[in-house]
Amino acid sequence: MIRSRSSRLIEPFAALCAFLSAFSVQAQELGHGVQAHGFIDQSLVHTSDNNVGGESDDSLTSELREMGANLSWRPNPDWLVSGQVLARWAGEADRGKLRLDYGFVDRTLIATGDSQMGLRLGKIKNPYGFYNTTRDVAHTRPGIIMPQSVYPDQMRNFFLAAPGFSLYGNSENDHGNISWQISALRPEVDDPSLEYVFLIGDRAGRFDGKNSWLSQFMFDMDGRWRMGLSLGEMKMGYKPSAFGDIEIAGNHRLPTWVLSLEHNTEDWSFTAEYGQTKVDASGYRIFNTNHTTEAMYAQATRRIANGWQGYLRYDVLYFDKDDRDGAGFSARLRLPAYSRFAKDWVLGVRRDIDSLALSAELHSVDGTAWLAQSDNPTAGLVRRWDMLLLQAAWRF
Repeated sequence: MIRSRSSRLIEPFAALCAFLSAFSVQAQELGHGVQAHGFIDQSLVHTSDNNVGGESDDSLTSELREMGANLSWRPNPDWLVSGQVLARWAGEADRGKLRLDYGFVDRTLIATGDSQMGLRLGKIKNPYGFYNTTRDVAHTRPGIIMPQSVYPDQMRNFFLAAPGFSLYGNSENDHGNISWQISALRPEVDDPSLEYVFLIGDRAGRFDGKNSWLSQFMFDMDGRWRMGLSLGEMKMGYKPSAFGDIEIAGNHRLPTWVLSLEHNTEDWSFTAEYGQTKVDASGYRIFNTNHTTEAMYAQATRRIANGWQGYLRYDVLYFDKDDRDGAGFSARLRLPAYSRFAKDWVLGVRRDIDSLALSAELHSVDGTAWLAQSDNPTAGLVRRWDMLLLQAAWRF
């Protein structure tokens, strides 16, 4: 039975690969200064235990997929209007609802031979680590899924973009390029996944975003070395429902920072990021807390001939750096200690063929901290588990 079901899932996956490989078009020119881009990716997921992107536990699921299209218009060198819509499927957390991923107006304020400064207004991508502003397109990720410690998918919408405005700039000198961005924003928090993460369940009320800020400073030394610092503070408050959880009300303040470092040679890339986020929850009766999450990963990528590359990653997440094994959390709430950490070894391979990328990943995971709780009832969680991911991704 398992072999039969797997065959039925692999057939459409193979058909998608064949269909996408027939195309190699690039950005579509629609008129003066107007370009359209798009992408689609389809994954197959198998896990030995627990669920990722659907019902993958001891099974094979094809529910994990994304489709997006973006449009940009540059009426003159100083103005840019850009936006993207996206539909994403990933188990119960994402059911394919079409949404605006980002949309903004960009005005160049200063442009000289070596320096530039500008202003963006709208729903703007948040500056956070190396990959947050590009994670929406599969081709730009360091693997099929992002390092879940620094870029957790169950909080993708919260971190990817937010309404606000951003001042940015960059400057070239003899040593390299310095770029920076400072954003004032109000995070998007209409997502049940946040309630699972911060309130340990799907609640009847809702979070409201509050005035927040993020900033980033990056230095690129001729592509050989990249380093950066991202820091800011995200804020939100929970408004209970009058019909279900009126006793729950409070505020979350999330000061955060990430250090990023990468070294590139002709054949190798070595990337590492380390970050901490303080979770300061106050005003609640039962969810008040003050702890710090710790996130880190290191990845080595080897580029081979004919579009092939392989990579090895170690990815670690602790929800509380002072209770890394989760023992204190388990004693207080009688929940599994291993739901508070995740240590993930990843071995992957990828082949780029024009606009098509074919990838495979093996994961060996200790802990369940980054699993989507909407797909994984606590009683069924298994501490040590393995995962196989296959993906075909196409962009134009």
